[in-house]
Amino acid sequence: MRARKQLMVPVLFVLIILLSTFSIYILIKRTSIYSYEVEEDYKYSFNKTAANITNLNLKNGKITLPEKQASNQSTFLKVNIQTTFMGKYLLPSILMKGEKSSFTQYVEHGAKGIRYLNVSSLMDKKETLLRLQGNHVIVDDQTIQLITFKNQDINKLKILVVAPHPDDAEIAAYGLYSSNKNSYILTITAGDAGRNKYDEVYKNKTKQYLKKGQLRTWNSITVPMLGGISPEQTINLGFFDSTLKTMFKDKSKQVSGVYTNTSDISTFRKQNISTLSSGLSGKSDWNSLVTNIEYLLKTIQPDIIITPYPALDRHSDHKMSSVALFEAIKKSGIKNGYLYLYTNHFVLNEYYPYGKIFGAVSIPPNFGEEKYFDGVYSYNLTIDKQKDKIFALEAMNDLRLDTEWRTSRGAIKEARRNIRRDILGRSNSYYRRAVRSNELFFVINIDNIYNQKILNRIVGEL
Repeated sequence: MRARKQLMVPVLFVLIILLSTFSIYILIKRTSIYSYEVEEDYKYSFNKTAANITNLNLKNGKITLPEKQASNQSTFLKVNIQTTFMGKYLLPSILMKGEKSSFTQYVEHGAKGIRYLNVSSLMDKKETLLRLQGNHVIVDDQTIQLITFKNQDINKLKILVVAPHPDDAEIAAYGLYSSNKNSYILTITAGDAGRNKYDEVYKNKTKQYLKKGQLRTWNSITVPMLGGISPEQTINLGFFDSTLKTMFKDKSKQVSGVYTNTSDISTFRKQNISTLSSGLSGKSDWNSLVTNIEYLLKTIQPDIIITPYPALDRHSDHKMSSVALFEAIKKSGIKNGYLYLYTNHFVLNEYYPYGKIFGAVSIPPNFGEEKYFDGVYSYNLTIDKQKDKIFALEAMNDLRLDTEWRTSRGAIKEARRNIRRDILGRSNSYYRRAVRSNELFFVINIDNIYNQKILNRIVGEL
């Protein structure tokens, strides 16, 4: 018995060392997804925007929100927060509880400083008592700012969603566009690059990517039907994935697909069934891209154009899609209307929005030059609309599992990969990031992109 007790001491010591090492490893991995100092304030100025700002007192986790001033309104609370010690390991969040509903917003592991809570869904026609309940987050008594933007009634307007690839429209704006039957979806590329997902089915790489482009083009045309959008209102220009920046550098040069060994623009474009496709022209070059967008702008005449925010999106195709759009707008001479800008590949990391599925999305981290915008639009999604969005994403072939899942070995490999991502907090799944209680857009008056200084701030580095 004595020998057994003596043996237990070093065993327990080893277990403590292993647990401590594993804990440190988890901490390092979970915090390494942030390429910035998480204890720094988010940097935003609303002085030159259309925001209405008022001061409120937060005490004992409670605050009284004033009555809602407009039916279409986006509202944020500027709050100073601090995560607890366990907030460095476990997912920190703030539960925002109104009188009728509640929403959860997540922050970074170890976060400290100014953050913006999206309370748009909690504003009511009368004063509302709001309770803030931190989970591994401390929100002390303080004077906070209520930042409000009056938004347009999208149900009365014509919307054009610009998607660099098939699925970008659904990721960024499925809830919004499916709520307005006067929405159009313009997809720039066929999505014929990226991961070699179907190599178990196609041994020939070129055939695999040709099939991938075909499937994704078909997705871009048909999936909006789940949201009540007719194929007559969806069009794919058929340009080649991951080639837009190359096209931009030499605007008249025709390019080929990265893996498909073809420069024929009709390769994927021919799948269009909308009568809009009858006006498409040109080849696989930048000038043709701008001309085709210009044609669609003049034909559709949208009031709102939803497109990536180049300075906030790290993906080259996303940046260049909006740059081409801006060129087409200026060539068309369009000055009325609004840009609603989104990011599907946030410039600082691929994990924003943080936290779990169904959580609220708020203003993203920003620490350098203040981003330009005239307003912020938070489009609220009901729980049923969020569930519908899951199936819209699932209908996209490229967001499904690699075809290796068909074998036992492949399924086990995929399960191990997902478990590891969850443990380390490194999942960048669109199902987690895009299926949220709202969709967020930065609003810019189209007329302002004619100011080169403003346009430079919107575009950022290319």
